[in-house]
Amino acid sequence: MFELLLAAYSTISTQDSAHFLGMNENDATNYVLQQGWVLDSASQTLTVKKQAVVKEQKLDPSKLQRLTEYVFHLEH
Repeated sequence: MFELLLAAYSTISTQDSAHFLGMNENDATNYVLQQGWVLDSASQTLTVKKQAVVKEQKLDPSKLQRLTEYVFHLEH
C-alpha cells in the first residue's frame, strides 16, 4: 500500500495516510517520515518523497534470442 501512495500522491494528509496504511495516525506519520517524507505540522500534511527510478536493465542475450525466435514463429 505504501508503494501505491508513493505513486499516487505528492501530498497527503496524515489522517488519510493512516487510513490507507491501516495504522493509527502517529504510527503512520512516523513510518512515512522514516521513508523521507516531510511533515507540515501546521496543516498536518505530508509531502511525498519520490524515490529515484532505476532505469538500467541488463540485457540477457539468450532472452533476446528467445524473444526473436518467438516473434519470428508468430509471423510465419
